Amino acid sequence: MTRSAIGGKLTAIALFSSMVLAGCGVQSTAEPRVDLDRVMSIAGETMNSFDARASDVNEENAMDEFSVLLGYDLNDAQPPLYDGYIGVVPQEDGSLLGFNDADSDSVYDGGENELFKVEVDTENNRLLASSEGVVQEGGGFSMGGLFMGMMLGNMLSRQRSAGVNPASRKAGPAPSARSRAGSGSHSVGK
Repeated sequence: MTRSAIGGKLTAIALFSSMVLAGCGVQSTAEPRVDLDRVMSIAGETMNSFDARASDVNEENAMDEFSVLLGYDLNDAQPPLYDGYIGVVPQEDGSLLGFNDADSDSVYDGGENELFKVEVDTENNRLLASSEGVVQEGGGFSMGGLFMGMMLGNMLSRQRSAGVNPASRKAGPAPSARSRAGSGSHSVGK
């Protein structure tokens, strides 16, 4: 083997080694995925305990109150569900948006990364969680008492006004996880 061939191989090895070492220090800017099964489990537990824990709930603020309690429960999960603080806010379509609340003020500032959405499908008595085009279907939940009824009524009213209902689901695609999940799917990607 000639001296230039050995030099070329050593250069290639050095280049490869430096790329591997440089890659070890680079962190991805993408948000880590959140375990949708755990999100649904925690959301179901929060729904089932909502009446016992809620205070000053009326029809107008029921979703806001539920969002606050769900945020507490998601952030208190052990082992931690996410490396940062999770904020939860109700959306116009009746879903609940979970986001990386970088400033921990429980206000979605628009620039904060969305982590997941949770929706309630009362027709099929199930929860749906979605993230990055993946929809995960959860088990049933208890309809609960008065406060839970107010929260579900508020959520369903928002869904109807946003066009998320059985009729719109059958007529064509809607932007909700309910429309993507169908009636019997388990986990669906885009």
